[in-house]
Amino acid sequence: MNPLISVLIVNYNSSQFVANTINCLDRITKNPYQIFILDNNSKEKDYTNLKRVTSYFKNIFLERTLTNLTGSQAHGTALNHLVKKVATPYFSILDADATWLRKNWDDILINKLNHKVKIIGTQADGPIKPQDFPLIYACLIETKTFKNLKIDLCPSNLLKHEDTGFDMRQKYLQAGYKGTVLKIENTRFFKNGPFRRLTGIGEYYLNKELFASHFGRGSSLGSAKYRKSWKKYLYKIPKIGNWLIKQKGEKEKKQWILICKNIIDKQIKND
Repeated sequence: MNPLISVLIVNYNSSQFVANTINCLDRITKNPYQIFILDNNSKEKDYTNLKRVTSYFKNIFLERTLTNLTGSQAHGTALNHLVKKVATPYFSILDADATWLRKNWDDILINKLNHKVKIIGTQADGPIKPQDFPLIYACLIETKTFKNLKIDLCPSNLLKHEDTGFDMRQKYLQAGYKGTVLKIENTRFFKNGPFRRLTGIGEYYLNKELFASHFGRGSSLGSAKYRKSWKKYLYKIPKIGNWLIKQKGEKEKKQWILICKNIIDKQIKND
């Protein structure tokens, strides 16, 4: 059966997160799908692990680039490359450390698209970025409209704080289309969700139901967010501070992945 959806993931030293996403999608996706992954010059150990994980799935296509680009420019350039491979009616972009968590997520989101709404996905965290249009941490996109709009996902001016997919909102809105957002709750302030004991996790809700989650800066294990905690002075201690942050990140990564699995296990069991 031909795939209905292509899932695009860029990996940079985040293979354990990607493995989690792969396993989640395998259990909760209703329609035929394929996954395109571009490894953005990760460390050899991480890439080797990613090759091992993906080798078990016939619907996953893995490539590697030896780019010298970094940050948003590397991510956006990689996504531009992956978008060219999409020939399915719909595609989903996922950050390496983000995943869908709702059974039949694909059917639910496709049914939210219409002649006006052509993209649905994660809402921005905080007032700096627009709250009325999806960011591409996790989103589902109708392919034909996206390609007709000739969207470039790579930021052209980092000095203006442009991020990956910075011009999507403007191009969609100028063409008369809309985007629908999944409401964000951040665990720094929101303590009613399953990730409440972890630091700075994005939980995304549709009709008050948890739909997706984003760990945040997976390749760095979220080091920036831990420096905002009450332990920030401890983390500034030379050598020891960086080691403590890494240990904290590793611990929370394992917990986040386990919680994702438990959320899906419960849905499967209940059905």
